[in-house]
Amino acid sequence: MIKSILNFLTIKEFTGKHMIGVLFLFFGTIISVNLTLAWFAQTTWSGLIAKNGYVESIDFKAKQQVMDQQKKLGWKSQLKLSSGHIIFSLKDANGVPLTGFKLNGTVGRPTTEAQDQKLNFREAKKGEYIAEVDLAKGQWQVSIIATNDKLKYRKAYRFIN
Repeated sequence: MIKSILNFLTIKEFTGKHMIGVLFLFFGTIISVNLTLAWFAQTTWSGLIAKNGYVESIDFKAKQQVMDQQKKLGWKSQLKLSSGHIIFSLKDANGVPLTGFKLNGTVGRPTTEAQDQKLNFREAKKGEYIAEVDLAKGQWQVSIIATNDKLKYRKAYRFIN
């Protein structure tokens, strides 16, 4: 039995047909893997980081100044997820809760915009802002901008639900 299998697998002569088969299998494998990866890349994320790169480049200097100002203030923020709520707390450098801020926020997946949600924060208690949210399991990213009359505070968090 084994002898007949070995005779079947033994090639007496390597011909051009064999070479065409080897090349077809080799390049066919590479092309099919590349097409599969390209399909997944195209269907899972748009690739856009900014809607309009030109406008983002103009705003970069202003955003950098806001970030420098934010670092000088030494404020500390914390984000917690608790039973369908996102809780954001903001304190100054001495640990005193900061109140009277208007918060704008979004939550979504880091790799797609399909599940993005706007967050409507309200001040639950001094320096603590809360928003209702319904999140599925997985990795999420929250971006928050807190503003009052003079100051703007930006923070982004990633977490796994």
